[in-house]
Amino acid sequence: MTLSLPALDRRVVIPDLVAEPQASAGTVRHDLGGAAFATTWRVSIYAEADAVLMGLKARLQAVLDGIDREMSPYRIDSDLTRFNLAPAGTFVSLPARMMTVMCHVLAMAELTHGAFDPAILPAVELWGFGAKAVPEGVPDISVLPASRWRDLVWQAEGMIKPEGVRIDLCAIAKGYAVDALMDLLKSEPGVCSALVEVGGELKGWGVQPDGLPFWVEIETPAKVATVAALCNWAVATSGEQVRSFVHDGQVHSHIIDSRTQAPTRSGIVSVTVFDAECWRADALATALMVMGEARAMDFAVTHDIPCLLWLRDGSGFRERLSPRLEDWL
Repeated sequence: MTLSLPALDRRVVIPDLVAEPQASAGTVRHDLGGAAFATTWRVSIYAEADAVLMGLKARLQAVLDGIDREMSPYRIDSDLTRFNLAPAGTFVSLPARMMTVMCHVLAMAELTHGAFDPAILPAVELWGFGAKAVPEGVPDISVLPASRWRDLVWQAEGMIKPEGVRIDLCAIAKGYAVDALMDLLKSEPGVCSALVEVGGELKGWGVQPDGLPFWVEIETPAKVATVAALCNWAVATSGEQVRSFVHDGQVHSHIIDSRTQAPTRSGIVSVTVFDAECWRADALATALMVMGEARAMDFAVTHDIPCLLWLRDGSGFRERLSPRLEDWL
């Protein structure tokens, strides 16, 4: 998480202003952080008085712990695992926060025609990216059932468990957690602006006391220095560099294409998406990874998505920027 001004040799991305931010002179910066979701979280806030810190870190951690307790596929005691292990045809009551996420998930699956697919936990586990230990090498995917995310029906207080369907929310949970932390900070009296990061997903609100935005650096596989101004925007990146393994010279990403039940072979190495909501940026980054270059760019143009794609090009990489992102350079 970077708060310095961009160097002259860096590419600078300046998103459109949603509203004119108001700088708050005299505020003091505070940094807090901890661990969650097998990664780290950090927040930087500008506040009017030190008193605002009283118990703030514990409240932020409690939000993250609650999301993990509800939505982790790695915990046997999570609400998600309770749903995944429920007998087919039974109604499973679920927490309101998790049902909000499920509403987002099903809408995103519909929008992307299944490129974002929540019902891929069996494939995730078979390929060794879940909580279960598996043998090294490439698994036999013929044992996997076809994805059936359309059988998931959102209800106000829970869902009926379809036969053979098990859910993975990892492609949206971190982004949702970023939004949840930011919502808490916005509600805190005395907090005037903030930058939130959970495992590399980021969201900025307001500006620093000097009127400048929060500057963040975006990781790319080609190590191209790119910084973005986050003022009421979020940014999320998905890519094979986050988690993958190599077998017989082939990179196998943790991002599963539900059409093949295997790691995506789209040719895209990394996708970065900007959005007002981090949960949506998180989910869209995964979906665009699965789509492949042509479909992803068509989708980005149709839905006016600011995004950056990095693609494998021989022994190197090349990039594609959506028209909306190009307007921000």
